[in-house]
Parts: sequence; C-alpha cells; structure tokens
Amino acid sequence: MGRPILCVGTYGKNPYHIDKLGRNVYCIEELCYLFVQNAFLLDEESFGDELFDWIATECSLDRLADDLRKMRARKCSVAALAGTLLDYVGYNTKAEIDKVEAILRENAGMDDYQKRLSRADFLMRNGRYSMAFKEYEYLLNNDQDIDKKLRARIEHNEGVMYARLFLFERAEKMFMQAYEHGRDHESYIQYLAAVRMRLSSKDYVAFIADNEDAYEASLELEKRMNEAEDHYSASDEKHALGTIAVYKAEGKMHEYYEKIGETTQGLKIEYRNLIKDKIGSK
Repeated sequence: MGRPILCVGTYGKNPYHIDKLGRNVYCIEELCYLFVQNAFLLDEESFGDELFDWIATECSLDRLADDLRKMRARKCSVAALAGTLLDYVGYNTKAEIDKVEAILRENAGMDDYQKRLSRADFLMRNGRYSMAFKEYEYLLNNDQDIDKKLRARIEHNEGVMYARLFLFERAEKMFMQAYEHGRDHESYIQYLAAVRMRLSSKDYVAFIADNEDAYEASLELEKRMNEAEDHYSASDEKHALGTIAVYKAEGKMHEYYEKIGETTQGLKIEYRNLIKDKIGSK
C-alpha cells in the first residue's frame, strides 16, 4: 500500500494549461506530478505570472504563489523554484525532488541549443514523438553550421521514431541521410531494416542482390532479426497470441473474440498515444 497523500489547496474550476506538454491540470498535485515526469522540459518560461496567478486563484495557495513571485524577482534558479514548489506541496518523495533539482541544475549550465537537444532526446526516450520531432527540426533548421556528426545523430533518431510509427519509407530516408553525414555503420544497418520492413521478402532479396555494398550489412541484420524473433518467441505477447490460437482451434469462440478485442484495444491505445499529435510531412 502506498503512502497516504494529504492534498493541498483547492481543486480549480479552471485548468492551467502547460503549453510544453499540451496538458491541462486542475490541482497542484497534478502540476507536481507532470513537472516531475517532465523535468527536462522545465525552464524560466515554466514559472511565470500566469502559473503564479493560477496557484493563488484556483488552488487557493496565496502564500506559495507569493513565495514563488519573490524568488523569481530575486532571479532564483529554475531548480530553486521547482524545489520550493515541490517541497511545499509534499506530493513527491525527496528522491524525486532531488532528481528534478539535479536535472534543472545541469540544464542551467547548457546553452539554448544544448537544452533543446537534451529536451528532444528526453522526449524521444519517453515516446513523445511529435514534440521530439519539433525540437529536432528546430535544431536542424536553425543552425547552418551544425556539426555533421550531430546532424547525423538527430537524423538517426528521427529515423528511429518514424520506424516506431511504422512510417518505414520516411525512416529509410532519415537513416540514409544519417549514414551519409556520419558514416556510422549502425545508421546503415537501420536503413536496411527499414527497407526490409517496407518491402516483401522477394523484393528485399532483389534489392540486396542489386546492391553489392549492402550484402555484408544484410547478413548482420538477419542475425539481429533472428535474435529478435527468438526473444519474441519467449515473450508474454507471443504467449497471448498462442492462447488466442488455441481458443480458435478448440472452438471457444466467445473466449477467442474476447481476447482478440482486449489485444486489439490495447494496441490501438498504444498507437494512438504515439500519434496523438499529428506529425507534419517533412
């Protein structure tokens, strides 16, 4: 059983909208939860008059709002502002608060470009692909002198996200660009993987036959694919599909359709979460 949490302040009639997350919150605990989960996205703009007014008016926490206003007037760091907010509310553990402050102190030593890069990487790792794309595209389009290796890293990450969204043709393009800029063998392997996922087996074999330079890399890719298949065979997902097949074979159609419904609904929710913000064409 988790520790009991005493709620602070009042539940707002009007939400506070966090632009960077595209989310509305109605109480101070929701705000703390999202701040902790998305610490990499916090900056000076996250602590402004609109937030302070909402804390005072909607949450009835005038003292906290005043303390934060005074701290901002004294030009206190984002880490100090976040720490004060989280400590006052008491929703999060000390370990969580310390981690947030550490992240924000580290971010404070970065220039704007480094912050955006860290932000984009964080968003990608956490499956926030639409927001990650926006950050990466800003980085690619607003620095004409961007280092080739950094450009390759960003393009590779974009390829990964497109592949996870089953947009394999776009993934191919980004992995090949990453390879051309960085000459990293891994980008070429991922390029072939995207090609393999897009083409039929017959067309993929023909593609490899027409591209002698791809042969050695294709052998490495097949080794990885076989290892992934072995890993999948031992997974819970494979077991669930096996159960569905057994239900059908035994004529247990009620159980079969029920399990099919549960599985497809779960996949739909997962995919919708990935693409809930429309990703524009490149």
